[in-house]
Amino acid sequence: MDAVLKTRKATTADIPFLARIDYEVSLPPLNRCFWEDLLQGTGIRAMQFIEAVLRADASNWGGVTDFVVLEEQGNPVAAAAGYIPNLEDYCPFRLSSLNKVAQELNWSEEITTTFRDRYLQLWGGDLRPFFLTPQAPWIIENVAVLPEARGRGLGKVLLKALLEEGRSQQHSHAGIMIINGNEVARRTYEAIGFKPYQTFHAAYFSEQFNSDFPGVTKFGLRLTQS
Repeated sequence: MDAVLKTRKATTADIPFLARIDYEVSLPPLNRCFWEDLLQGTGIRAMQFIEAVLRADASNWGGVTDFVVLEEQGNPVAAAAGYIPNLEDYCPFRLSSLNKVAQELNWSEEITTTFRDRYLQLWGGDLRPFFLTPQAPWIIENVAVLPEARGRGLGKVLLKALLEEGRSQQHSHAGIMIINGNEVARRTYEAIGFKPYQTFHAAYFSEQFNSDFPGVTKFGLRLTQS
């Protein structure tokens, strides 16, 4: 029997699944989630933190209602977010919501302050990093297929559905980004029409991130006819 595929908008009931998707997105190609380093000593794992961020609507890279979920035989297997970028803060986490997240995680004031300091040290005090400047009016982020469902083209099915949503909202272009070396994502994005827009190589990040960070490449795709 052929698999029955269906896409739908995410709801708050999907938050644990979306947290897993967000975590899976953060791993390749270094096989390490950057949230783990920021959460050291807090007693909280990355997926717990991501869940709290989604519940607090504290993500700049796609809230719950920005996600489209792909189901196979009624089970969620993939998701991705499409959103209008925040032109005041391009970084992943909305610091103005930190106290709300900290309350959900039962953090002390000391732990909350430590996390804030680490976050600012990693992302910089300037909340508009140049390499994250949106290259399109609509950005796609947090694209992932569960490991057990990969290798069957589900990422393309999901992205095509999400691009149709962007078109229905009359966005002219979509933007997406990969960490250099994530060739699976690159091939998937290029297969559905994304073109490389700008690359930031490892040297650009030598002071901001650890020395093995390979940089990022941004892609763009026209959604509407000119």
